Amino acid sequence: MSELRDQLIAGIRASREKLESAGDRAEELRTLPHDAVAILRSLGLFWLKTPAELGGTPLTPAEFSEVIEELAYVDTSTAWAAMIGAGCNGLTGGWLPDEGAQRVFGAGPDRVRPVVAGQLAPRGTGHPVRGGYLVSGRWAFSSGIVHADWLIGAFKPEDGTEGGDGGDAAGTGFGRMVVFLVPKAQAEVIDNWHVAGLQGTGSLDFSVDGVFVPAEMTYELGSPAVRGGDLFRLGMPAFVSNEVPPLAIGLARRALDDMTELATHTARFPGGPTVSERAVFHKELGRAETRIRAARAVHREAMTAAWEAAVAGSAPGEELQLAVTTASVYAVETCADVVSDLFRYGGGRVLALSSPMQRHLRNVLAARQHLALSEEHYETAGRYLLQTVKARRS
Repeated sequence: MSELRDQLIAGIRASREKLESAGDRAEELRTLPHDAVAILRSLGLFWLKTPAELGGTPLTPAEFSEVIEELAYVDTSTAWAAMIGAGCNGLTGGWLPDEGAQRVFGAGPDRVRPVVAGQLAPRGTGHPVRGGYLVSGRWAFSSGIVHADWLIGAFKPEDGTEGGDGGDAAGTGFGRMVVFLVPKAQAEVIDNWHVAGLQGTGSLDFSVDGVFVPAEMTYELGSPAVRGGDLFRLGMPAFVSNEVPPLAIGLARRALDDMTELATHTARFPGGPTVSERAVFHKELGRAETRIRAARAVHREAMTAAWEAAVAGSAPGEELQLAVTTASVYAVETCADVVSDLFRYGGGRVLALSSPMQRHLRNVLAARQHLALSEEHYETAGRYLLQTVKARRS
């Protein structure tokens, strides 16, 4: 067990009351309040996937999952901001060329710890010019953008090529993609985050129009990392697959505990037994606990196998990457089902905005919509399985 992981979990637990209070305010602000961001910065939670040579304190995938799960148990929006910040900083620090990485993170005694926000869906275009690209487009779901310093996005280059041997960026199906970084000051931040779930994550849009991005501030998605060691040998999508699943697991654990507490003083009918006295609820609790443990086990097993491959010196192959993506989908959809099933036992009371259960349900359903959790991953895994079985028989 990592000493750093233990310190982070202890710090999260010590800050629980402040983070829960900040999470309540985040619902109204639609982004994390400054004091919550300050806690995340002080604990170093934004830099748990940043290469050590750039000032980060990277954790193994399993340790990172444990930290995010603990933070999500305290407050989901806070955990989402930390998770996205860590991932975006890692994508920046692991893959940018040296000159670009120094520009973002500094060098030597001038090393800084920036926060990066954005997303990698190819929502824009990049026109090649001397020394870089002219980039235009609009990127949604940029969680944490309000407190970010830099923005990360992706585009399909307008150079008429598909790149590589088929041009599929890290198995995304989008073809060749270029990732870029720009200072937030060069973009327009669009305040459009009016949603039903994950309200406090500040996942606003941003756009750029003809902004020049130097080549050193770009890299091709799917290319090998240029620094960072074993963690960055995981490649995509495994590098980011330990983010939403542990968050959903922590959220489901909290929903289970909150519903258990509520059940001790809630009766569906006046004068009737409390929910906690009903055998059907006992069965639901036992089933929910088992399903959460199963979700965690399936996801951690897949991440551990991918990690072992990276530590052994090779990027996880297609089979391991598929195992990670399908385990991620399974873990989050299982947690969403658990929270939804528990919610029913609360009756009309849990519809109140003052009830934590309605927030848990909204948040887990919103997390379930993440692009990385598309059920298309099951389709890809199924095709791979059919091809494998066919090859064995031939």
